[in-house]
Amino acid sequence: MISCTEFIPLYSEFFTFLDKRGGHDAVMRYWIHVSDNSIGDRTNPNSLISFIERADDPFKGAVAYWDHTLTEEACDQYAVIDHKNQVKYSHMRHCPSRGRLNAFEHIEPYYDYCKHCDVIYQRVLEPFGITHEIDLSRIDNAECNGLIYKTGHRPDVDITKTEEVPTDDSMTIIDMKAEDNKYLHRDFHLIGDLALSYCGEKFGDNCVVQFLTEFTNRYYAPQIEDIKNRGLVAIKEWLEELYEIEEASEVLHTELTDDCLTVTIDKSPVIEYMHSLNQEPSRYYIEETRTVYNAVADACNLGFTLNYYKEDGATQFKFFKRAF
Repeated sequence: MISCTEFIPLYSEFFTFLDKRGGHDAVMRYWIHVSDNSIGDRTNPNSLISFIERADDPFKGAVAYWDHTLTEEACDQYAVIDHKNQVKYSHMRHCPSRGRLNAFEHIEPYYDYCKHCDVIYQRVLEPFGITHEIDLSRIDNAECNGLIYKTGHRPDVDITKTEEVPTDDSMTIIDMKAEDNKYLHRDFHLIGDLALSYCGEKFGDNCVVQFLTEFTNRYYAPQIEDIKNRGLVAIKEWLEELYEIEEASEVLHTELTDDCLTVTIDKSPVIEYMHSLNQEPSRYYIEETRTVYNAVADACNLGFTLNYYKEDGATQFKFFKRAF
Protein backbone atom coordinates (compact mmCIF):
# COMPACT_ATOMS: atom_id res chain seq x y z
CA MET A 1 0.00 0.00 0.00
CA ILE A 2 1.09 3.51 -0.81
CA SER A 3 -0.37 5.79 1.85
CA CYS A 4 -2.72 8.58 0.80
CA THR A 5 -0.21 10.86 2.55
CA GLU A 6 2.31 9.75 -0.12
CA PHE A 7 0.01 10.32 -3.07
CA ILE A 8 1.37 13.77 -3.89
CA PRO A 9 4.94 12.59 -4.63
CA LEU A 10 3.46 9.69 -6.63
CA TYR A 11 1.35 12.19 -8.59
CA SER A 12 4.31 14.45 -9.24
CA GLU A 13 6.54 11.56 -10.26
CA PHE A 14 3.84 10.28 -12.62
CA PHE A 15 3.67 13.69 -14.30
CA THR A 16 7.44 13.52 -14.80
CA PHE A 17 7.14 9.95 -16.09
CA LEU A 18 4.53 10.99 -18.66
CA ASP A 19 6.48 14.08 -19.66
CA LYS A 20 9.52 11.95 -20.48
CA ARG A 21 7.35 9.75 -22.69
CA GLY A 22 5.38 12.41 -24.53
CA GLY A 23 6.19 15.87 -23.29
CA HIS A 24 3.86 18.30 -21.55
CA ASP A 25 1.04 17.41 -23.95
CA ALA A 26 1.03 13.87 -22.52
CA VAL A 27 0.70 15.31 -19.03
CA MET A 28 -2.13 17.58 -20.15
CA ARG A 29 -4.00 14.61 -21.64
CA TYR A 30 -3.69 12.85 -18.30
CA TRP A 31 -5.00 15.87 -16.40
CA ILE A 32 -8.05 15.90 -18.66
CA HIS A 33 -8.49 12.19 -17.93
CA VAL A 34 -8.35 12.91 -14.18
CA SER A 35 -10.89 15.71 -14.57
CA ASP A 36 -13.31 13.49 -16.48
CA ASN A 37 -12.82 10.29 -14.47
CA SER A 38 -12.23 11.56 -10.93
CA ILE A 39 -13.20 15.20 -10.34
CA GLY A 40 -16.08 14.76 -12.80
CA ASP A 41 -17.04 11.21 -11.80
CA ARG A 42 -20.74 11.13 -10.90
CA THR A 43 -20.45 7.63 -9.37
CA ASN A 44 -18.20 9.01 -6.62
CA PRO A 45 -20.16 10.99 -3.98
CA ASN A 46 -16.98 12.84 -3.01
CA SER A 47 -16.25 14.21 -6.49
CA LEU A 48 -16.63 17.87 -7.33
CA ILE A 49 -19.43 17.21 -9.80
CA SER A 50 -21.35 15.17 -7.20
CA PHE A 51 -21.12 18.00 -4.67
CA ILE A 52 -22.35 20.46 -7.31
CA GLU A 53 -25.27 18.35 -8.46
CA ARG A 54 -26.42 17.57 -4.89
CA ALA A 55 -26.62 21.26 -4.02
CA ASP A 56 -29.50 23.56 -4.90
CA ASP A 57 -26.99 25.88 -6.57
CA PRO A 58 -23.71 25.02 -8.37
CA PHE A 59 -21.72 27.69 -6.52
CA LYS A 60 -22.82 26.33 -3.13
CA GLY A 61 -21.86 22.83 -4.22
CA ALA A 62 -18.40 23.94 -5.31
CA VAL A 63 -17.85 25.73 -2.00
CA ALA A 64 -18.95 22.63 -0.08
CA TYR A 65 -16.56 20.45 -2.09
CA TRP A 66 -13.54 22.58 -1.27
CA ASP A 67 -14.55 22.79 2.38
CA HIS A 68 -14.49 18.97 2.51
CA THR A 69 -11.29 18.58 0.51
CA LEU A 70 -9.21 21.31 2.13
CA THR A 71 -10.20 20.12 5.60
CA GLU A 72 -8.93 16.61 4.86
CA GLU A 73 -5.76 18.04 3.34
CA ALA A 74 -5.19 20.09 6.52
CA CYS A 75 -4.61 23.30 4.59
CA ASP A 76 -3.65 26.66 6.02
CA GLN A 77 -6.10 28.94 4.28
CA TYR A 78 -7.85 32.28 4.59
CA ALA A 79 -11.01 32.62 2.50
CA VAL A 80 -13.94 34.95 2.09
CA ILE A 81 -17.25 33.72 0.69
CA ASP A 82 -19.50 36.44 -0.70
CA HIS A 83 -22.85 34.65 -0.73
CA LYS A 84 -24.78 37.53 -2.26
CA ASN A 85 -22.55 37.88 -5.31
CA GLN A 86 -21.46 34.22 -5.34
CA VAL A 87 -17.73 34.79 -5.14
CA LYS A 88 -15.13 32.93 -3.12
CA TYR A 89 -11.76 34.55 -2.54
CA SER A 90 -9.07 32.27 -1.13
CA HIS A 91 -5.48 32.59 -0.01
CA MET A 92 -3.73 29.28 0.51
CA ARG A 93 -1.13 30.46 2.98
CA HIS A 94 0.41 27.01 2.97
CA CYS A 95 -0.61 24.07 0.82
CA PRO A 96 0.52 20.97 2.74
CA SER A 97 0.65 18.90 -0.43
CA ARG A 98 2.91 21.28 -2.33
CA GLY A 99 4.74 21.96 0.92
CA ARG A 100 5.63 18.28 1.22
CA LEU A 101 6.94 18.26 -2.32
CA ASN A 102 9.04 21.33 -1.68
CA ALA A 103 10.51 19.80 1.49
CA PHE A 104 11.82 16.62 -0.12
CA GLU A 105 15.56 16.67 -0.67
CA HIS A 106 15.76 13.46 -2.73
CA ILE A 107 13.07 14.12 -5.37
CA GLU A 108 12.18 17.19 -7.42
CA PRO A 109 8.59 18.36 -7.97
CA TYR A 110 7.35 18.22 -11.54
CA TYR A 111 8.09 21.67 -12.94
CA ASP A 112 4.43 22.46 -13.74
CA TYR A 113 2.94 20.45 -10.89
CA CYS A 114 0.41 22.96 -9.53
CA LYS A 115 -1.04 23.74 -12.96
CA HIS A 116 -3.10 20.55 -12.67
CA CYS A 117 -5.37 22.32 -10.14
CA ASP A 118 -6.32 24.86 -12.79
CA VAL A 119 -6.97 22.28 -15.51
CA ILE A 120 -8.89 19.57 -13.65
CA TYR A 121 -11.28 21.90 -11.81
CA GLN A 122 -12.12 24.41 -14.50
CA ARG A 123 -13.07 21.63 -16.92
CA VAL A 124 -15.79 20.46 -14.50
CA LEU A 125 -16.93 23.90 -13.35
CA GLU A 126 -17.29 25.54 -16.76
CA PRO A 127 -20.53 23.75 -17.84
CA PHE A 128 -22.15 24.94 -14.59
CA GLY A 129 -21.37 28.59 -15.28
CA ILE A 130 -18.55 28.87 -12.73
CA THR A 131 -15.07 30.22 -13.37
CA HIS A 132 -12.06 29.16 -11.32
CA GLU A 133 -8.92 31.30 -11.37
CA ILE A 134 -5.69 30.50 -9.60
CA ASP A 135 -2.52 32.52 -9.10
CA LEU A 136 0.54 30.23 -8.99
CA SER A 137 3.26 32.85 -8.74
CA ARG A 138 4.26 31.80 -5.21
CA ILE A 139 4.15 28.01 -5.43
CA ASP A 140 7.81 27.76 -4.44
CA ASN A 141 6.52 28.89 -1.05
CA ALA A 142 3.62 26.37 -1.23
CA GLU A 143 1.29 29.36 -1.52
CA CYS A 144 -1.41 30.34 -4.01
CA ASN A 145 -4.50 32.50 -4.39
CA GLY A 146 -7.82 31.47 -5.90
CA LEU A 147 -11.04 33.03 -7.11
CA ILE A 148 -14.35 31.27 -7.85
CA TYR A 149 -17.23 33.25 -9.34
CA LYS A 150 -20.20 33.13 -11.70
CA THR A 151 -18.87 33.20 -15.23
CA GLY A 152 -19.16 36.70 -16.67
CA HIS A 153 -19.36 38.34 -13.24
CA ARG A 154 -15.73 38.59 -12.20
CA PRO A 155 -15.24 40.96 -9.26
CA ASP A 156 -12.83 43.84 -9.77
CA VAL A 157 -10.09 42.54 -7.46
CA ASP A 158 -6.40 41.74 -7.50
CA ILE A 159 -6.39 37.96 -7.08
CA THR A 160 -3.01 38.11 -5.32
CA LYS A 161 -4.47 40.22 -2.48
CA THR A 162 -7.32 38.07 -1.17
CA GLU A 163 -6.87 39.11 2.45
CA GLU A 164 -7.43 42.75 1.49
CA VAL A 165 -10.97 42.10 0.25
CA PRO A 166 -13.40 44.24 2.32
CA THR A 167 -15.91 42.13 4.25
CA ASP A 168 -19.30 42.66 5.83
CA ASP A 169 -21.87 40.66 7.80
CA SER A 170 -23.23 38.97 4.67
CA MET A 171 -19.89 37.25 4.03
CA THR A 172 -18.38 34.15 5.61
CA ILE A 173 -14.74 34.28 6.60
CA ILE A 174 -12.78 31.05 6.81
CA ASP A 175 -9.51 31.10 8.73
CA MET A 176 -8.33 27.50 8.56
CA LYS A 177 -5.09 26.47 10.26
CA ALA A 178 -3.14 23.35 9.31
CA GLU A 179 -3.00 22.20 12.92
CA ASP A 180 -6.81 22.22 13.11
CA ASN A 181 -7.04 19.05 10.99
CA LYS A 182 -5.15 15.87 10.18
CA TYR A 183 -3.56 15.44 6.79
CA LEU A 184 -5.41 12.30 5.72
CA HIS A 185 -7.27 12.76 2.45
CA ARG A 186 -8.31 9.20 1.61
CA ASP A 187 -9.78 10.24 -1.73
CA PHE A 188 -6.15 10.46 -2.88
CA HIS A 189 -6.13 6.64 -2.91
CA LEU A 190 -8.67 6.67 -5.72
CA ILE A 191 -6.69 9.12 -7.84
CA GLY A 192 -3.50 7.16 -7.21
CA ASP A 193 -5.19 4.02 -8.48
CA LEU A 194 -6.50 5.98 -11.45
CA ALA A 195 -2.89 6.86 -12.33
CA LEU A 196 -1.94 3.18 -12.39
CA SER A 197 -4.94 2.19 -14.50
CA TYR A 198 -4.24 5.04 -16.94
CA CYS A 199 -0.62 3.94 -17.19
CA GLY A 200 -1.56 0.31 -17.81
CA GLU A 201 -4.36 1.01 -20.28
CA LYS A 202 -2.33 3.53 -22.30
CA PHE A 203 1.09 1.92 -22.24
CA GLY A 204 0.69 -1.69 -21.07
CA ASP A 205 1.11 -3.74 -17.89
CA ASN A 206 4.90 -3.61 -18.01
CA CYS A 207 4.76 0.17 -17.92
CA VAL A 208 2.94 0.08 -14.57
CA VAL A 209 5.70 -2.12 -13.16
CA GLN A 210 8.34 0.17 -14.66
CA PHE A 211 6.79 3.33 -13.23
CA LEU A 212 6.22 1.90 -9.74
CA THR A 213 9.74 0.41 -9.64
CA GLU A 214 11.29 3.74 -10.59
CA PHE A 215 9.03 5.57 -8.13
CA THR A 216 9.96 3.16 -5.33
CA ASN A 217 13.69 3.49 -5.91
CA ARG A 218 13.50 7.28 -5.92
CA TYR A 219 10.83 8.13 -3.39
CA TYR A 220 11.55 5.36 -0.88
CA ALA A 221 15.32 5.87 -1.08
CA PRO A 222 15.52 6.88 2.62
CA GLN A 223 13.61 3.75 3.70
CA ILE A 224 15.76 1.58 1.43
CA GLU A 225 18.92 3.01 2.96
CA ASP A 226 17.54 2.37 6.45
CA ILE A 227 16.71 -1.24 5.54
CA LYS A 228 20.21 -1.77 4.18
CA ASN A 229 21.64 -0.53 7.48
CA ARG A 230 19.23 -2.17 9.97
CA GLY A 231 17.76 -5.11 8.12
CA LEU A 232 14.28 -6.60 8.32
CA VAL A 233 13.31 -4.78 11.51
CA ALA A 234 13.39 -1.51 9.53
CA ILE A 235 10.75 -2.88 7.15
CA LYS A 236 8.61 -3.95 10.11
CA GLU A 237 8.78 -0.48 11.66
CA TRP A 238 8.15 1.21 8.32
CA LEU A 239 4.97 -0.80 7.71
CA GLU A 240 3.76 -0.25 11.26
CA GLU A 241 4.18 3.48 10.85
CA LEU A 242 2.43 3.37 7.47
CA TYR A 243 -0.66 1.61 8.82
CA GLU A 244 -0.72 3.82 11.90
CA ILE A 245 -0.81 6.89 9.65
CA GLU A 246 -3.72 5.32 7.75
CA GLU A 247 -5.47 4.65 11.10
CA ALA A 248 -5.55 0.94 10.31
CA SER A 249 -2.97 -0.59 12.65
CA GLU A 250 -5.42 -3.31 13.68
CA VAL A 251 -5.33 -5.03 10.26
CA LEU A 252 -1.54 -5.38 10.18
CA HIS A 253 0.28 -8.37 11.75
CA THR A 254 3.99 -9.06 11.54
CA GLU A 255 6.21 -11.96 12.54
CA LEU A 256 9.93 -11.28 12.58
CA THR A 257 12.76 -13.80 12.86
CA ASP A 258 16.47 -13.38 12.18
CA ASP A 259 16.00 -14.34 8.54
CA CYS A 260 12.39 -13.55 7.63
CA LEU A 261 9.63 -10.99 8.07
CA THR A 262 6.13 -12.31 7.47
CA VAL A 263 3.43 -9.68 7.00
CA THR A 264 -0.28 -10.51 7.14
CA ILE A 265 -2.96 -7.91 6.41
CA ASP A 266 -6.53 -8.85 7.31
CA LYS A 267 -8.06 -6.54 4.71
CA SER A 268 -7.09 -3.46 2.77
CA PRO A 269 -8.28 -0.21 4.40
CA VAL A 270 -7.98 1.37 0.96
CA ILE A 271 -10.30 -1.10 -0.79
CA GLU A 272 -12.71 -0.84 2.13
CA TYR A 273 -12.76 2.93 1.70
CA MET A 274 -13.25 2.62 -2.06
CA HIS A 275 -16.21 0.32 -1.48
CA SER A 276 -17.73 2.86 0.92
CA LEU A 277 -17.90 5.22 -2.07
CA ASN A 278 -19.23 2.53 -4.43
CA GLN A 279 -15.87 2.40 -6.19
CA GLU A 280 -13.78 -0.60 -7.22
CA PRO A 281 -9.98 -0.80 -7.32
CA SER A 282 -8.45 -1.28 -10.74
CA ARG A 283 -6.71 -4.54 -11.61
CA TYR A 284 -3.45 -2.66 -11.16
CA TYR A 285 -3.98 -1.79 -7.50
CA ILE A 286 -2.27 -5.01 -6.43
CA GLU A 287 0.97 -3.58 -7.79
CA GLU A 288 1.12 -1.11 -4.90
CA THR A 289 1.94 -4.24 -2.91
CA ARG A 290 3.54 -6.67 -5.34
CA THR A 291 5.72 -4.32 -7.39
CA VAL A 292 6.54 -1.78 -4.67
CA TYR A 293 7.69 -4.32 -2.08
CA ASN A 294 9.48 -6.44 -4.66
CA ALA A 295 11.40 -3.33 -5.76
CA VAL A 296 12.29 -2.57 -2.14
CA ALA A 297 13.52 -6.14 -1.66
CA ASP A 298 15.63 -6.05 -4.83
CA ALA A 299 17.20 -2.74 -3.83
CA CYS A 300 18.12 -4.21 -0.44
CA ASN A 301 19.32 -7.59 -1.78
CA LEU A 302 16.44 -9.35 -0.03
CA GLY A 303 13.99 -11.94 -1.28
CA PHE A 304 10.26 -11.24 -1.55
CA THR A 305 7.27 -13.52 -2.02
CA LEU A 306 3.58 -12.68 -2.22
CA ASN A 307 1.82 -15.64 -0.62
CA TYR A 308 -1.71 -14.49 -1.42
CA TYR A 309 -3.76 -11.42 -2.30
CA LYS A 310 -7.56 -11.54 -2.06
CA GLU A 311 -10.29 -9.37 -3.52
CA ASP A 312 -10.71 -7.39 -0.31
CA GLY A 313 -6.97 -6.78 -0.14
CA ALA A 314 -6.32 -9.40 2.52
CA THR A 315 -2.75 -10.39 1.81
CA GLN A 316 0.34 -12.09 3.11
CA PHE A 317 3.89 -11.56 1.95
CA LYS A 318 7.42 -12.22 3.14
CA PHE A 319 10.74 -10.47 3.04
CA PHE A 320 13.68 -12.79 3.67
CA LYS A 321 17.44 -12.88 3.57
CA ARG A 322 18.76 -14.49 0.44
CA ALA A 323 21.04 -17.51 0.72
CA PHE A 324 24.53 -16.99 -0.65
